[in-house]
Amino acid sequence: KLVSGTNDNYFVEYEIASECRIPGVLSYDNGKILCGIATLNGAHGLYHYFMRIQYAGSQESAYNKQANAKGYYFKDGILGELLSLFSLYFQCRFYLIATYQGQLSDTGLKIKIPNDFLYRSCNPKIHPKIFHNNKNFAIGLSDFLDSIKSLKNDMHQQFILSCYHYSSALREVGIDGEMVFIRLVSSIETLLKDFELRARENPLNGNNFNRLFSKCKFTNSQMMHLRQLLCVDNNGSIKIERIRRKFIRFIERYSKGFLRGGNWKAKHCKITKANFRSVLGAIYDARSAYLHNGEPMYLSQFMGQFYKWDTDPSCGMIIDNRKISKSRKLPYAYWFEDLVRHCLLNYLKINKGK
Repeated sequence: KLVSGTNDNYFVEYEIASECRIPGVLSYDNGKILCGIATLNGAHGLYHYFMRIQYAGSQESAYNKQANAKGYYFKDGILGELLSLFSLYFQCRFYLIATYQGQLSDTGLKIKIPNDFLYRSCNPKIHPKIFHNNKNFAIGLSDFLDSIKSLKNDMHQQFILSCYHYSSALREVGIDGEMVFIRLVSSIETLLKDFELRARENPLNGNNFNRLFSKCKFTNSQMMHLRQLLCVDNNGSIKIERIRRKFIRFIERYSKGFLRGGNWKAKHCKITKANFRSVLGAIYDARSAYLHNGEPMYLSQFMGQFYKWDTDPSCGMIIDNRKISKSRKLPYAYWFEDLVRHCLLNYLKINKGK
């Protein structure tokens, strides 16, 4: 839950910022969450907003003594959850500027605790949508937060963590293009826990290991290694995970309505249903090669006015003495980010209230 219904509460105030000017004021759950009032600050050219959150208990409550290993956890707390959700809803970046805590006197003065954060300005054309906004704090956001609260507990945490990776990816724009892809892939992977492939796509899953392999002439060491590869549980049931295929199938399922036809002048720079699956595979393989082997990603290069393309027009590249094939080329980050956001919103729409 984002806020508590108990009467034993206290408020903490925050100053947050974004590149986007968002009008209106959010008043959620009878004022337990307030956010709005945009002012332009000259330091980074960001719009600053005031937020107030009502917390359960008292400020002296240091920790929950009833916490357990399966308890709800989000490392940035309620504010971090909200900023991640705001990033998804508005498709823009948010930064914590300062926290205001503790009354100094009866006048209600607060102690300002500044927050250091990494920010680098960049050309908005490299990722156009996150620098422009047409939404309002007062219209639609409360309904969006209600739909988040309607998710069942385990699905709620998975979705919030997915939003965390999504918002982290946005903050990497203009800083590290490879990390944008890594975070976006993680955003999808977070939701794959309960996503099942069809039987013909994962035929070993759910079968009994001993029944299938008891007559095979393996050594004990080979048998143990095979059990590990197939993720055999204590009951002997095979729980093999085909994460790459799950990643592709998940996006295919929840991307309905994303790919659209049209008469494109540069068709080789657009991603269509015909090459959609191969592009998703290239993204996942590039992420895995980066993390496991230190391989650089072959990213589409920014070409100014052609920001509406999905990929650049190159057909491979040579860097120093290495030749990289066209099949390894990744789309522009703004295409993949838009796709991931579309999938997350469809996932929420389909699963809310379940």
